[in-house]
Amino acid sequence: MAQAIATLQVFISNLALHEKMSWLAQTGYLTVPNQKILPTLKMIFPAFNGGLFFTLTVGVGISLLSLACVWTWKHLCRSKKAFLFVFFGLWVTAITALNWHGFVLMPSLHAILVPAVVITLFLVLNPNNLEKRSRLTLLLHFIAMSLLALLWSTQMNTALYINIRDNLLLSNTPGIHLNDFYYQYTLYPAEVFRNLNQKLIKTYHLSATEDSRNHQRLKRKLASYDYLVISKKGKADVEIDVEKEHIRLIGNRQAVIETDLENFFNNTRQRLEDLSKDNDAYIHFRTATSISLLVGFPLALYWLFTGFLSLGFSLFLGRQPSAIAGITVCCLLGVLLLFLMPQEEENKLTIDSLPGMLMSEDWKDTVAALKKIDADKIDLHQFNLTQDLLQHPSIPVRYWLARSLAVGRHPDDKLHLITLMQDPHPNVVCQALYSIGKRKFRNVTARLLTTIERSDHWYVQLYTYNALRKLGWKQRTSN
Repeated sequence: MAQAIATLQVFISNLALHEKMSWLAQTGYLTVPNQKILPTLKMIFPAFNGGLFFTLTVGVGISLLSLACVWTWKHLCRSKKAFLFVFFGLWVTAITALNWHGFVLMPSLHAILVPAVVITLFLVLNPNNLEKRSRLTLLLHFIAMSLLALLWSTQMNTALYINIRDNLLLSNTPGIHLNDFYYQYTLYPAEVFRNLNQKLIKTYHLSATEDSRNHQRLKRKLASYDYLVISKKGKADVEIDVEKEHIRLIGNRQAVIETDLENFFNNTRQRLEDLSKDNDAYIHFRTATSISLLVGFPLALYWLFTGFLSLGFSLFLGRQPSAIAGITVCCLLGVLLLFLMPQEEENKLTIDSLPGMLMSEDWKDTVAALKKIDADKIDLHQFNLTQDLLQHPSIPVRYWLARSLAVGRHPDDKLHLITLMQDPHPNVVCQALYSIGKRKFRNVTARLLTTIERSDHWYVQLYTYNALRKLGWKQRTSN
């Protein structure tokens, strides 16, 4: 049910984005996604793959929460009706909170239909009473999950997902395929619940104004925040009315910001942020997705692995021994993966130790050194190893090499970053583009524009556009 809702949700969003970008392209603007990605917005397959993001985060989170509530009501509350009304009240409250900033259809369907399916299946399929052996298995699950949560809490920092990507995904072929799948399809669902400020390119429709100077000044000012004018009234992200010295901005959720023109020109960023905030109906859905990614997704992985392992052990063990064996092996795997994570010792590294680590045969040492160089903004060129690292077989090494080149003064750095822009892996390319924007190599603008037009990877186009903006490039006036 979660996947069906998510696929429809992403598909509807894709169609709206296709229409918006098609208008901009016809008008003469540069679009991201480009003409190579636009046709995929009208296909079901990318919507299905993008929908997996919501299924494995908020879908899993709602499912597990629903399961916990119905299990508690049946086994701990003894199916008493008084407690049923309590849980029903909590359910209604959650749906109300989800729509507090404006009605959102698809998130509401997640909150209504997924619990309904989970609760129905539980009541139909679950036995009336827990057997003693089931209680023991449940206790072991609780102990295993608590232990893994406690151990993995040591990795809870801002670099958690980056460390998982570098050490558990990009270090092996299956992990690379999973990483590539993630980066190929996650921008589709991301477009679903971004607020105005988070969108890369925004559109507005401007009513005719009596003062042409204010009209042109307004267009230039909004273009600097990637708000592009379109001629289709009622189809833009923002409708703008200007009467004499007064401006009125109406978001697509009908939230209104009104002020005088001079105040708007002096505080454009703040006024646009206010408009974005007032029109953000997905704020609670984003929060639920983030929490589910942090809690629900790991729990889903745990249940998936214990389920398959127990099924395998059941071929030659009894029901309870196979369940215990599955829990034990899954717990050991979780602990083993923890040992593959970095120990965060970059702060203990000294500049004298960096050359040896950069030349180490262990790619993790090289990555640790490059992270230290990036964090402390050390000029990498002083080690005279950049050329060798460009050919390093490890993707994380080339990624952090590109990242560390965001700082420096050597003229060869630009050539190295241009070389990394041709890297076969998109993660490396994106970091090279990030560093080019950071270094403000202005004479590469034409190359970046060509990259946007020719790239078939949405993330690469996104990073290229951001690099262009950091170089001072702006969208030109429409045709």
